[in-house]
Amino acid sequence: MPAPAPTAIVGRKLQALDGLRAIAIILVFLHHMRPHIPVTDRFTLGLNWYLGQGWLGVDLFFVLSGFLITGILLDTREASNYFSGFYARRILRIFPLYYVVLTAVILVGKLVNSPPLTATLPLAEDRWLYYCYLTNWLGLWKAHYGPNYLAHFWSLAVEEQFYLFWPLVVWLVRPRAIPWVAGGLAAVAAVVRVIWVAHSGGQQAIAWATVCRLDELFAGALCAFLFRNPERMLKIRKWLPGIGILGISSFLVILSGMLFFQHRLLPWLYGSSPVPHTLDDAVQLFVEYGGYVLLALGFGAIVLLAAYTDGKGTWMQKFLTSRLLAPIGAYSYGIYVFHVPILGMASIFVFPRIARGIHSCEELFISEAAYILVVAAVTFVVSALSYEFFEKKILRFKRYFEARYAPEPIITVPEDSAVARENAGA
Repeated sequence: MPAPAPTAIVGRKLQALDGLRAIAIILVFLHHMRPHIPVTDRFTLGLNWYLGQGWLGVDLFFVLSGFLITGILLDTREASNYFSGFYARRILRIFPLYYVVLTAVILVGKLVNSPPLTATLPLAEDRWLYYCYLTNWLGLWKAHYGPNYLAHFWSLAVEEQFYLFWPLVVWLVRPRAIPWVAGGLAAVAAVVRVIWVAHSGGQQAIAWATVCRLDELFAGALCAFLFRNPERMLKIRKWLPGIGILGISSFLVILSGMLFFQHRLLPWLYGSSPVPHTLDDAVQLFVEYGGYVLLALGFGAIVLLAAYTDGKGTWMQKFLTSRLLAPIGAYSYGIYVFHVPILGMASIFVFPRIARGIHSCEELFISEAAYILVVAAVTFVVSALSYEFFEKKILRFKRYFEARYAPEPIITVPEDSAVARENAGA
């Protein structure tokens, strides 16, 4: 008989986390729809700007990933196929859809004779970075961004690079040392980011660099360790709502202050710099200095609270497991992969035809709202079909890579010699 898994959490499905995935992907989707939110007055300006901050959905994904991956590693640490099982299952989940969409988008760009489409694809000499999950380093190496309908793959590259070294660390160190290692590495990431920003100013290369985004991944890792200690969870449970609210609300309050007082903020930050700076530049400076830390703190507490109260009848659980969020969360990976290429194709081939028939602000708002809803619906349907008829078939192979444990050794106790002679009839 194989030894039992080290904890009862192995294989347990936390339904509430699908709800958090749904929230994360909705935020990211709205961020990419920002150009289609018309600005005609102060209200729509604020709406456009706030929804444009939906990029923080990626930060929630990072915390979730750190939590789930570290949990898997802790639960299977004693498995005989610890490394091979982990990497095989990750490859089956991530690689097929990623490489199919990546290759398909590039091939379509070659086959379709459309200069606007070609201009929004990765440069030919850069495409190997996408196939090697190194997209996030492109900006640092070449200082090149521009419109790119595969640029959102940068976050998948960060996660894959995290998967390369973290399983080895978890395997090498004692389980009780995991929170110290995770906390230490998170602190290193924050310090490196601050030093980098202080030296060169806020820039996209810093936001995409793996070493500068590890604090959120390791915040999730720390939560995974805490989650597996019932006694400690009982002590910290009451603090989690406050920590989550403090982290997220502090972040949003600072952002709001930057929006409403930008006429004072920008001159104070940049002085009489000859280089023009925008509010988005100031936001990037803030998030790279301390904003990511607030998000790691807030999202970490929320993820831990959602996991700990999973299955209970709280309002949070009812919301996260609702019929609205559950399917979106289940298909969130596909939605993330598909939504930018779909939006890109629609922006090039569909929206210009719609825009030609718009003659008033009312028509503009109605058309843009309908356009956003249609793109969202198409993305959801494509992602659902991809999961049900493609990804799910591949995921069936994961059963061949379940954690395996060595049989428990049979310990034999030598009998007393006198007892042994008696039993032998001596």
